[in-house]
Amino acid sequence: LPQAIHSSPPDSPAMTDIEDLACLAAKFDRSNTRAPTSLQEVVSSGNCMGCGICESIAGPEYIQMKVLPPKQRMRPVFLKALEAEVHGKALAACPGAQVSSLPGWTPTTGMEAFVGKVMSIQRGYASDPETRFKAAAAGGLTTLGMHLIESKQVDFVVHVKACALYSDESTQGSKLSFTSAEVFDGRGSRYGPVAPLKSLEDALSLKRPFAVVAKPCDINAVRNYAKVDPRVDELCKCLMTVSCGTYADNVCVDKFLKQHEVEHSEVEEFRWRGHGCPGDTPYVKAKDGRVAADDYVDFWFYNGKEAGPLTYQWRCKMCSDFLGYQSDVVVMDCWPNGLPERRNAITEERKHEWDGWVLIIARTQRGQDVVDSAKAAGMLTLGPAEGREVLQTQPHQARRAASNFIRRYSHASRPLMALDEGAALRVAKWAMDEDFVDEVMATGPAAPVVADAAEQLREILPKGEAWAEAMLKMPERHIAYHLDNFKGTLKRLERGDATETVSTSAD
Repeated sequence: LPQAIHSSPPDSPAMTDIEDLACLAAKFDRSNTRAPTSLQEVVSSGNCMGCGICESIAGPEYIQMKVLPPKQRMRPVFLKALEAEVHGKALAACPGAQVSSLPGWTPTTGMEAFVGKVMSIQRGYASDPETRFKAAAAGGLTTLGMHLIESKQVDFVVHVKACALYSDESTQGSKLSFTSAEVFDGRGSRYGPVAPLKSLEDALSLKRPFAVVAKPCDINAVRNYAKVDPRVDELCKCLMTVSCGTYADNVCVDKFLKQHEVEHSEVEEFRWRGHGCPGDTPYVKAKDGRVAADDYVDFWFYNGKEAGPLTYQWRCKMCSDFLGYQSDVVVMDCWPNGLPERRNAITEERKHEWDGWVLIIARTQRGQDVVDSAKAAGMLTLGPAEGREVLQTQPHQARRAASNFIRRYSHASRPLMALDEGAALRVAKWAMDEDFVDEVMATGPAAPVVADAAEQLREILPKGEAWAEAMLKMPERHIAYHLDNFKGTLKRLERGDATETVSTSAD
């Protein structure tokens, strides 16, 4: 780092490197973030993402997960008051109250913190052509789930049925699959409201080894729950996830169906991904044979087209765990610059991508063992890859990373999910490492130039904090970047983007 970054404000300890600054910034975040103090406050403050673990712990007579209008978000409906012990247990598990980290690992740079803990990084695909074609993301997670059952490493897999319309109540919760065929039946992506953990207690009560396939925030909930219930670590043999770029509120699905004159009751098949990589996004087939589909690029990168504008829940916008930093295995798309080609404009140079390729990161030894055994069994075809490919193929995630710290700071006294020590350090290093911020800024447009950006940021940041003084001595482009993200987040908070209504039995 430039010498200016090493400078310290008067009467502060001498800062010698990025590690010290990041530790101070992380400590500040942990000391100044006001985490939600109840499940109801998790919801009302926009920190809920609908995983369903609260229903699993409390029981459906107390909490039921429902898809609620107007945004069609999965949320708990509070039916009866919980006993203090049960509420405390559910709040401790809630990923809207606490984001955790894998213990015993500390990144040294912003780039290391972004990629996360790595035992190995490999690139490849499901060896079975049907799985590779029909499942999402080259069939990576589907194959791993099938392999775990076929190799008898687990008795079943907790996941969801992905290829289903969000309003199909039978697929809104957990799917427990005891055969590889059942796992395959759940293939695909589900960019919509679903509660994959609402049956976690049912899974634990079977007292049989199992694996979980879910979003990073769901994996966060399982890791949190393991701290208060030893059965989790005893029975859950592998936690597997994706690189999650958030999902839009499913009012966009309603608009998409209306645009194509298809009623919910007429839908025979619905899917977000698969049948090629990425495949149609979304795709619908009506019972009378009518078919409608959009292109992945047009839908996600052009704000949903006619089904937009796309809106997103606040918890997703503030996520600090999008690359599955607590998982055993994470599978992610690996298109150059994070962007596939349109299906009607596939070039010779990149047409192989349509077959499906992914990066697979093993983060723990048990994750490494699972990936190795799937490869040895011939179920995955894999070759070596490098950590830098994660940034090159997930630039949108890198942009979320570098801005996460200052966006968290913009919350002031508003409730926001807390970070444990490892997660707070990860977030701080993303913001304080100049080399990483430069690499991130190179992936997208520069922040607007503001003549007095440093002065404005000085008024915003806390006085007398060494990390804040260091941030103010960053290059002007970095200061503009942090200021722009602070202002943008504050604007959204002030217009109520993080405010939600809590639903009860009286509603």
